[in-house]
Amino acid sequence: MASSEGIISLGPWGGLGGDRWSYRASGGITEIVLRVEGNIKSISFKDASGLVSGTFGGTGNDPNDRGKEKKIAIQWPSEHLKSISGTCGRCKGLLVITSLSFITNLTTYGPFGTAARETFSIPIADSTVVGFHGRCGYYLDALGIFVTPANSHGSISVGQWGGPGGDPFSFRVGSWIKEIIVHEGTNIKSLSFKDGNGHEYGKFGGKNANDTGEERRIEIDGHSEHLTSITGTYGDYAGMVVITSLAFQTNLTTYGPFGNATGTSFSIPIEGSVVTGFHGRGGHYLDAIGIHVKPRDIEGTISIGPWGGRGGSPWSYITNRGINQIVIHVGSNIKSISFRDTTGLDSATFGGENPNDIGERKTVLINWPSEHLISISGTYGNFSTLLTITSLSFTTNRATYGPFGTGSGTPFSIPINNNTVVGFHGRAGHYLDAIGIFVKPQTTI
Repeated sequence: MASSEGIISLGPWGGLGGDRWSYRASGGITEIVLRVEGNIKSISFKDASGLVSGTFGGTGNDPNDRGKEKKIAIQWPSEHLKSISGTCGRCKGLLVITSLSFITNLTTYGPFGTAARETFSIPIADSTVVGFHGRCGYYLDALGIFVTPANSHGSISVGQWGGPGGDPFSFRVGSWIKEIIVHEGTNIKSLSFKDGNGHEYGKFGGKNANDTGEERRIEIDGHSEHLTSITGTYGDYAGMVVITSLAFQTNLTTYGPFGNATGTSFSIPIEGSVVTGFHGRGGHYLDAIGIHVKPRDIEGTISIGPWGGRGGSPWSYITNRGINQIVIHVGSNIKSISFRDTTGLDSATFGGENPNDIGERKTVLINWPSEHLISISGTYGNFSTLLTITSLSFTTNRATYGPFGTGSGTPFSIPINNNTVVGFHGRAGHYLDAIGIFVKPQTTI
């Protein structure tokens, strides 16, 4: 199986407790399972290939605080998840996710949980959710999404924020946004743009000849610097709801804020993106604004394996960062496995569901970026009447770590070159039943 996709990260929203985690689906997300009681205790996912994510949150092991199960079935491919909304609040002194809704192209599921004052939502169009990330521990502390474009433009539309006045506008550039011209005063009077090919867009707003404001110009190099997001405020001005302030974020710095930051604030916590255009409304002033973004990187991954038995449940883990830590629990076989990427995001633990046989913890540290994982090898055989992974070794461009386990049973190895391992997949339950890898060519990193 091969795929080619660009990923944009939005969020997370919530608290700073627990451990960081991420999940990327292999195909469309078809099921979401929540445990809810006042707040969101935990969340897990299943994709179109039947792979399950593991459970994020709910690590307190208190049977009286696990919550009630809520299951959402998404009828992929005619239905796809495109956004989320929810609230954050306090539970036992922690800032956690207290309610969630899931928005598809057909309907909205939820809200689940208890709504709190601190809300979050993602006004987003032309997108498909392909994964989630956040923080978790006893509960679901924080949540964000990974999205890909769901249109022929290869971009998604985020926003818009502001008022309903003025005329609608929208544009996308074919190169990069090279220049932004802002006219500002107590609010944003107008915006206009120029792209890397010299094409001009706008002016949007600025139709009140008696209130045109001061001109500000932003120059963006386009080779080393690119526009990634915007922040701002909107509120009342001259009897209208308009954009009162704006700042423009690039991969290097923030320009602004311009205007007067009064009213309701908005921001877009987004990573892995390039702003390719703007949309909104303009008349006497800049009434509303949103952005068109597309993924910064295009990734092609290849799935190899898995090897092992057919017990347990299917799982997968994939990252667009480097893997720099692998934790396995080992005895006569491999009890469980988990991963951490270079941003500190932890995967779920795959396997390890037999509390009477958890094994000894072993940690493999990979010195990214000079060292990267290129392959695995191991054995699979019978353990406690199950066909499981009995040993594993991890090969990087510099060394081999292992073998861990007993090395009994049928061996497997993957003699491949010029690649980087970007994820794993397999089956797991009481133990690690099966394992395979996702790789991408080294030349595309």
